Amino acid sequence: MADMSKECWELYIQAHKLWKKGQYDEAEQVLTKLNTAGGENVSKALLLGAYVKRSQEDFLPEKDILEKLVASECRDEPELLPTVYSLLGQVYNTIGLSEQAVEMFLCSVAAETSLKQKLVEYSNAIFAAASLPETDDEFWQDLYAGYEGLLESVGLVPFGEKRWQNERLRIGYLSSDFRQHPVASLLWPLVDKVDQSRFQVFCYGANDGQDKVTEAFKERANVWRQVTGWSFKSIAKQINIDKIDILVDLGGHTSNNMLPVLAYRPAKLQMSAIGWVGSSGMKEVDYVLGDEYCTPGEKQSAYVEDLASIKGSHFCFHVFKEMPQVVESSCLKTGHITFGCFNNFSKVTDAMLMAWGRILAGVPGSRLLLKHKLFNRAAGREYTLNRMARLGIAAEQVELRPFSEDYLEQYGDMDIALDTFPYTGGMTTFEALYMGVPVVSLYGAVRGQRFGYSILMNVGLGELAADNIEDYIRVAVTLGNSPKLVADLRCELRSMVEKSPLMDEENYTRKVEELYMKISRDK
Repeated sequence: MADMSKECWELYIQAHKLWKKGQYDEAEQVLTKLNTAGGENVSKALLLGAYVKRSQEDFLPEKDILEKLVASECRDEPELLPTVYSLLGQVYNTIGLSEQAVEMFLCSVAAETSLKQKLVEYSNAIFAAASLPETDDEFWQDLYAGYEGLLESVGLVPFGEKRWQNERLRIGYLSSDFRQHPVASLLWPLVDKVDQSRFQVFCYGANDGQDKVTEAFKERANVWRQVTGWSFKSIAKQINIDKIDILVDLGGHTSNNMLPVLAYRPAKLQMSAIGWVGSSGMKEVDYVLGDEYCTPGEKQSAYVEDLASIKGSHFCFHVFKEMPQVVESSCLKTGHITFGCFNNFSKVTDAMLMAWGRILAGVPGSRLLLKHKLFNRAAGREYTLNRMARLGIAAEQVELRPFSEDYLEQYGDMDIALDTFPYTGGMTTFEALYMGVPVVSLYGAVRGQRFGYSILMNVGLGELAADNIEDYIRVAVTLGNSPKLVADLRCELRSMVEKSPLMDEENYTRKVEELYMKISRDK
């Protein structure tokens, strides 16, 4: 414990209790007294202040506190530094500074003493890196090699030869997101429509909270294993005991992921699917699920795994929640086109903002609607408007809305959605189209950069996807200057989506099951 006076310590304890109770304003008042009493020179007190700001989603002041702690290297309490690096990485990622976020997460990896937490921070770095505008295969190979190196340093021993021969193929789905979540929506067809004559479904649920979606999976799976709180080794052992033929990881390097389980190679074959845009980076993972548009070949040098593709879409969306009705196009009411993006704002690079500025300039009177938790606070809105002004977008052209649960209804205020790049949208793209809003998407050469392209091709709107920035701008400007076409699409898009492979649960499941049969025969 750092040297802290009795007065400071008592104030710290008081502020900490208030923070834990969710009384953030009261905690801030006590922290002000604490700082006056000398707490501003104590790393632990400063870090508590950062946590309070984080809980209030007041990201810019949180950033300032954490940067001060990094600059001081937490001299009085250096053991706090890994946590400070991690929190600062999360803030940087939230406000769109992906490069700085990756750096902070890797600093946390280096400073951290817990191997399990090192793996968490390394996954955070990989996740943040997916939004970097300019990376190459060598960058990803090096980054993934670092993750694999951490796993190897544990010295864990993979399970031995799997000699079992099940009458029906046993498919195991491993996830922390068996709840109201995009992953659950995408997985549901494979569980609900399974061919019981050929397959058995085992679900390994590691999510903390449970809801009606969780209960639906519990009822539908052949076997449900609640593995929340289990060690990675214990989960792997259970999978091995269950004699799983194909284990499908649904999280990749997203939060609360279970990737270390796969390092034990508990199943005959292992696959990454649905929840992550990139590679697992693990030699123990055999395949990544894709489709004819995302993965036209069997190998990509940025991927450790082989690419296993199906015809049509490797995404199939089941709607668990009640979706609002489509309303008439916003431009018919306002007299101008409103472009928009409800994707996670951490995906919005400076290059995309500059492109959006040119799109706005090409469609007279048009506006840009953005929505994110960063905009919940005046400081976040001011920061974003200043950033956009530097990149050629005037404040009067933009509306920044705080995040709210009624975001689907707010697609009624948007005419055309602009996809992000290189980290393109998945569920966000589907939701926009389902709400009658056409999406313009930029795509690259790598699987994770082609989700928007695949979705649009499967809906029959491939002309709204472009493989270079100039065409992306041209497509958006042309559509923006065609308000009648926008209004017509508004009326037709939901039906187009519902009739497309994106919602054909039966056919999608049969295609994936045939893929399962093929790879089980090939290996």
